Amino acid sequence: MPLLAFAMALLAGCALPGGPSAGATHPPLLALAPSALGCTVGVQQRLTVQRPGQPAQQLEALLEVDGQAVRLAFFVMGQGMGTMAWDGLQWDTQLSRHWPAQLTPEQVLSDLQLAFWPTPVVQQAVAAMGAPWQLESSATGRRLLRDGKEYVRVQFVESLAVEIVYPQGPFTLRVESPGGPQLCATAQEPV
Repeated sequence: MPLLAFAMALLAGCALPGGPSAGATHPPLLALAPSALGCTVGVQQRLTVQRPGQPAQQLEALLEVDGQAVRLAFFVMGQGMGTMAWDGLQWDTQLSRHWPAQLTPEQVLSDLQLAFWPTPVVQQAVAAMGAPWQLESSATGRRLLRDGKEYVRVQFVESLAVEIVYPQGPFTLRVESPGGPQLCATAQEPV
């Protein structure tokens, strides 16, 4: 199996079982406006997928956010895997043929926004989802809950790292990024 296909298959294992439309047992997806981040930023991130009993796998991502769009580009060992752009209304995606269908751009954006967008903005979006969804936030992370049950946990583990954990799925996604959970700390200008 080519390295790119192997990495994509591994990343597909990180998607929620059944995908985002699988029903009420999965968290709703965030789709916040790019300007809701509150700054213009361009950073390179290292994504590390860790599954129990398996070696960690790494991907590189370039993230750009401004008032008009969120843009992502993914690479494995320098080879492009795909690009995604979200303007707050629609998607523009160019994905490798090896990109797994289970890993939707919507899920990537939702995880990104849950981890990095300002807490008040995420809290407002979760509140708009209505019962039974709740967001708990602390200095060490965030938890998305349904009827009090944890569905997604974001942990601020180091000054430059965030971990996204799905308790119902056996993996952890570690995102190393300048500014750690505070993307706007490296911001170029306010939006």
